[in-house]
Amino acid sequence: MRGRQYATGGALPERDLQELTDVLALRLYQRLGPRAYRLTRQDVADLIDPYTNDLVAEDRSIVPWLVWNLLQEGMEIEYHMR
Repeated sequence: MRGRQYATGGALPERDLQELTDVLALRLYQRLGPRAYRLTRQDVADLIDPYTNDLVAEDRSIVPWLVWNLLQEGMEIEYHMR
């Protein structure tokens, strides 16, 4: 999945931005499992860069933060369920 599949020339609409971040967070968790919770925002940015490098600068800067935030929320949910 590439950001260009979602971008139509400008910044992504909020719904597309949400969908992209959901998919990227899910992919990271599928590959790393609970280790994904220990990633820093910079780690997330580096890992998802190939999928977001064609987005506008504003979206490119916010997507890693949103993905990291979703991972942190996932960690809270997972550890509260134990």
